[in-house]
Amino acid sequence: VTLWGARVSPAFTVFFICCYVSYGWVKGIHSAVFSLFVGIPRCHAYKDANWQELARNPQLQSPILERTFGPQGPVYKPGRAPLSVETTIQSSVDGAVKQGLTAKFESVVHVCVIPTYKEPLGTLRKTISTLHAQSCAKDKLIVCLATESRDHEAPEKVQALMAEYGDGLLGFFATTHVLAPGEAVGKSSNTAWAVRCVKHTLVDVWGFLPEEIMLTVCDADTYFDPQFMDCLAYHHAQDPTPYNTTYQAVECFFPNIWAVPIVVRIKAVFDSVGYLGQLASPFSHPFPFAIYSQSLRTAVECGYWDVDIIPEDWHHFLKCWFRRDGNFRVIPVFLLMGNDAIEDENWFAANKARYTQAKRHAWGAIDLAYIVCQYVDRSDRVPFRKVYKLFAHAAEHHISWTLYWITVMLGSLVSAWVNPELETFPFGIGLRKLAMLCFLPMMFATTMFMIGDFYIRMFLLHDRRHFEANVAPIWWQLLSQIQWLLMPLADLFFGSMAGLDAQLHMAFQPTMKYEVSTKVAKEGVGSRLGGGRGSSLGGGGPGMGDPRDTGGVKGTSAAAGGLYHSIVQQKSGYHAHSQSTLADSQAQAQGANQGGI
Repeated sequence: VTLWGARVSPAFTVFFICCYVSYGWVKGIHSAVFSLFVGIPRCHAYKDANWQELARNPQLQSPILERTFGPQGPVYKPGRAPLSVETTIQSSVDGAVKQGLTAKFESVVHVCVIPTYKEPLGTLRKTISTLHAQSCAKDKLIVCLATESRDHEAPEKVQALMAEYGDGLLGFFATTHVLAPGEAVGKSSNTAWAVRCVKHTLVDVWGFLPEEIMLTVCDADTYFDPQFMDCLAYHHAQDPTPYNTTYQAVECFFPNIWAVPIVVRIKAVFDSVGYLGQLASPFSHPFPFAIYSQSLRTAVECGYWDVDIIPEDWHHFLKCWFRRDGNFRVIPVFLLMGNDAIEDENWFAANKARYTQAKRHAWGAIDLAYIVCQYVDRSDRVPFRKVYKLFAHAAEHHISWTLYWITVMLGSLVSAWVNPELETFPFGIGLRKLAMLCFLPMMFATTMFMIGDFYIRMFLLHDRRHFEANVAPIWWQLLSQIQWLLMPLADLFFGSMAGLDAQLHMAFQPTMKYEVSTKVAKEGVGSRLGGGRGSSLGGGGPGMGDPRDTGGVKGTSAAAGGLYHSIVQQKSGYHAHSQSTLADSQAQAQGANQGGI
């Protein structure tokens, strides 16, 4: 349009560029408004709530609003009793049917899967310390550290982390993923293996039901809110369609925001506040990103994570969406989770690493073809309007990400160069001046982003562990707002250029290599908790038996004494025969489960 349209139809070129510029500020104001006036109040309500008390006393008012679950979902408002929830769970302990909020809430066991490859021990220690601090950690939380066989330092890190945090958790697994032919290096293949190991041990061997297990997949540098697991269980127990849902926390990049280069920082702030706005808006179609949760039953029935792709969060959601014939959704959990922004040893290395990360995110454009292929296979079961809406939202993200900067910053310049008539057309103003006028409302959106940034850091993250969001003096935080002038530069490098790089690479050389984002290891305050006994179940190595192995058992439990204190209490007789049960069950289950567990 900017090239040929300038000669063929100047009027259409002016209309297109001005509309596209206006589309940008409409999206910006939309995200900023819903972040500031909807998302932040909900984060406050979620942070202040006592989720265990809410679950045990269903008559209490809940922060969950009606639109979270839709018109069929349970609604909590002042002075009104909750609506009934028809879904039930049958206990694996006594066979009793769990019905009602409290019973289902108490039946949930959490498994947090942390895929890791050569992550610094300090980073892993901070992440697991925030899990150790969960309000339900000792009774309901199992940590699964998913390592790679190529990481030769992983066993030593696992042992150190088990010794520090094993006593404060229900359990601690360690799986080792060996890359198989046809698998892509990255988070997706590692997660697929870890979840199969979790299902094999907890369900096939120990007799838990998939409905009782709630999976949370996160990055190795994720810092959890202390009530996240209880809040997640509350949402799951309330959800009228709990096995057609992925739960998404509010991700932000504030933990080390003052330690990264200014261009990286401004992009991190924009993404953090903007993503909160997307989750809060009823007009958005949020996709899972980095930190998400779902029932083990959902993961099993939908075929686990695909092992031959790299951008796993969107892809797994789309896979579940089609396996559920379009009846699948993302439910926001308005608790702030922290991930480190890209930090490296020097300015150049940090910006280069951030560019590499942005390019890896842009590889998600390959899922547009996945949507089309899946619809062709399931056109008799999935309504076209649903697929079109899904495709439009996904395409908008990847296309606007790549093209917006080029159209806004270069479109009017190139068009006027191709056709000098546009220097004064229309109305004698000229295309470039008109485009700048259309861009002015973006200043309003930027102001709201600045306010949202300050408010989140000052009043929602001020007391969180491992968050250094307010370490800079207040005068410097105010003065540094001049950084927003660099937003076009950040959007150029980490938006348009990275997106074009990834998409052209996929078009001409469709091979992708996963590159781990650089992180600087820092020991958090209070992250060392002292010694303790852990429990090790290492998938593919010493510990958890290999679910794909048909030749017997690779290993047995490495912590027979004192393993899983709560499970021992819940399942009578488990401790006495844990070793033989694990070995016998694995030997019997390998053949039946090969390729399909």
